[in-house]
Amino acid sequence: MNDNPQGDLSHHQTGRARRAYTGVLWSGLNAFLPALSGLIVFMVVSRVISPAEFGFVAFAVAVVGAIGAFSPGGFGDALVQRQDLGPAHLNATFWLCLLWGIGLYVITILLVGPAAGYLGDPMLAVLVPVVGLRLIFDLAAVVPSALLSRRMQFRQIAMRTLISSVVSLVVCLVVLWLGYGLWALVLSQLIGAVVVCVVSWLSVTWRPGRGVSRQAIRDLTHFGGFASGSRLITTINADQLLIGPLMGPTALGLFSFARRIFMMLNDVLTGALAAVSYPLLSSMQAEPEKLRETYLATTFLSSILSFPIFVGTALVADQLIPLVFGAQWLDATRALQAFCAIGLLSCIGILQAALIRAKGRADWWMWYQVVQQVLTVLVVVMLYPYGITAVVVGIAVKTWLVWPFVATAAGRMIDLSFGRYLAQFAPPLLGCLVMAGVVLGLRSWMEDGAIRTLIVQIAAGVVTYAVTLGLTARHRLQGLRQTLRKKR
Repeated sequence: MNDNPQGDLSHHQTGRARRAYTGVLWSGLNAFLPALSGLIVFMVVSRVISPAEFGFVAFAVAVVGAIGAFSPGGFGDALVQRQDLGPAHLNATFWLCLLWGIGLYVITILLVGPAAGYLGDPMLAVLVPVVGLRLIFDLAAVVPSALLSRRMQFRQIAMRTLISSVVSLVVCLVVLWLGYGLWALVLSQLIGAVVVCVVSWLSVTWRPGRGVSRQAIRDLTHFGGFASGSRLITTINADQLLIGPLMGPTALGLFSFARRIFMMLNDVLTGALAAVSYPLLSSMQAEPEKLRETYLATTFLSSILSFPIFVGTALVADQLIPLVFGAQWLDATRALQAFCAIGLLSCIGILQAALIRAKGRADWWMWYQVVQQVLTVLVVVMLYPYGITAVVVGIAVKTWLVWPFVATAAGRMIDLSFGRYLAQFAPPLLGCLVMAGVVLGLRSWMEDGAIRTLIVQIAAGVVTYAVTLGLTARHRLQGLRQTLRKKR
């Protein structure tokens, strides 16, 4: 019999907090490594291939992503969220995902030829069978990845990503050296999935057995089904699937280029909190006050880190793109700036998604994603005659108009007023405004297009933002620092 339940509870909470804060560091590394290796490959490849070739690869990846969206990958989220998890749940999820992945790949091979002929894109029939192999490996890794996340073993996840990033980088650079630039992008999609799958299985001791429990499937179906539905909606890149046929490979290449830079920034900025927030918030379901304060703290941290990065990127995009990636991508500048506007919301939106799913409302989040995708389709169809910049600006406007509704709904789940939630963003927004004034002022009298000019603007922006944030949010930053010290 336990003589000190309160002590055990305190020990459990301390251990959970320690794993969470350590997990932020490891998850930050986990997000940074693939972004760094991807940036290196992207910088090299972007100088040797055209926007049209980039568009071919992007369309093939979008097609495979659309097919892979129809999978039970959300059952992995159900394994993380479920409190009474047994071996039967793991076994059933593994066999369901593996067999589903094999079936999806077979369907892909059967459909890609007729689809390429109908769309008049012969490259589709060449690229999709190679990229499509990742369907099997992605789904085979669902259970070990869920176990690592559930146990908050973020160090193992980071090491898995490190190995995957290094192997993918080496393979891609070799392919580039041999003169096959386009295939370097294709192989980066496949090699990463293969390595992640293999290392994930090496990181866990559990192994699947024979047989599938119907009761275990039923236990996971409600949450896993809606989580899979949400993944289906977010995985299908409706914008890319429409832009390719409607606007051609060059427009899709420019769109995918801007989106790729945006996603690299977004993954680095939110990777740590995104990986830790869902299991952490899920563990606080019975502690409403702690859940609310943790949600506010992570939202504030996300905004003070992400807002200046996206605002600063938008300010210097027209100087940064030709210097780093080549002048042939200059037409993607406006699209990248519009994506930066979306980035201001995507970073805090990830935390909203984590909170909603942690509260068991995967169904609500799925229908919200459905609405977002439908609106995106309407924006693309309405604006594609006006060019790729108009399309991305339209998507950004749509995102900003919808965001207040989901922010309010998430706040109601934890008795958080919309006004208190918005107050988190006042200091970083003010800092960004001051930073923008300084950067634009420097740009007006310095030599345009020089590397020195870009470095001076970035340095001045960083210093200005840090000083402004320190003056306007000093007490909040001190409170967070004290909290972190106590948790450690």
